[in-house]
Amino acid sequence: MGSKKPPSPPSSSGSDSQQPSKSNCGCSQDCTQKVFTPKEVSNSVSETISNAPTAYAAWNGTYGWTSKFRVEAKRSPCEVKVVMKLKVTGTITDSQKSAWKSACEGKWSGKFKLVCPDPACSQACPGGYPIKVEIQWVDSGEHYPITANQPAATEGGRSGLGGTTSMTGWGVNDTVDVTHEFGHMLGCPEEYFTTDGVDYTAGGTKNGFRDSDGGIMNNPSNDPKAENFKAIKEAAASAMGLTCTVQAV
Repeated sequence: MGSKKPPSPPSSSGSDSQQPSKSNCGCSQDCTQKVFTPKEVSNSVSETISNAPTAYAAWNGTYGWTSKFRVEAKRSPCEVKVVMKLKVTGTITDSQKSAWKSACEGKWSGKFKLVCPDPACSQACPGGYPIKVEIQWVDSGEHYPITANQPAATEGGRSGLGGTTSMTGWGVNDTVDVTHEFGHMLGCPEEYFTTDGVDYTAGGTKNGFRDSDGGIMNNPSNDPKAENFKAIKEAAASAMGLTCTVQAV
């Protein structure tokens, strides 16, 4: 009779600790701690406004600009942060700048999240990535220069609340229209009258401008809608190499 095969020798102490621990997703637990390479966004945007009533007929036309911001995605904690660097010129107080910052961040942060399933790491952020917006005041390297306008300012025949006249002309006393202009920086077109073929008057049953149920790009007093996060979604998806959807928090 042949001899029995001797038992395998015990593993040396510490050998288990040298093996990478695995999560149920079949990947290293490090996948749930991943910080992605930040992505600088610079997208050409255009919009065509038509069918504006006589009082706003000057708004009809095609307009273009470049949307610029930075996206930082991470998994610990789960978050997609949008960083906007602004350089302000003109006469303005620190409290007025702080009011701008609070208004824009408050309108655009915490309302929506990105859900971006990762087949290689199913435990990573199953509840999604809440979108956070942060304005940083800088002296150089800005995404946009902002001119601080006094309350009675006009620009090209336009005037808004507290002196806000455009995407880069913000009224020092305004904390409403600036949140709409901030949306343009994020790549959002107007939602006025007929824009890019979409009838925001709903067949003439609405004003098509500052409607009570309009999103922020129609009525700056209101919150953004899911579609207003399209450029952020695309940038974050690209940074993470995943497919994302926008969902309300």
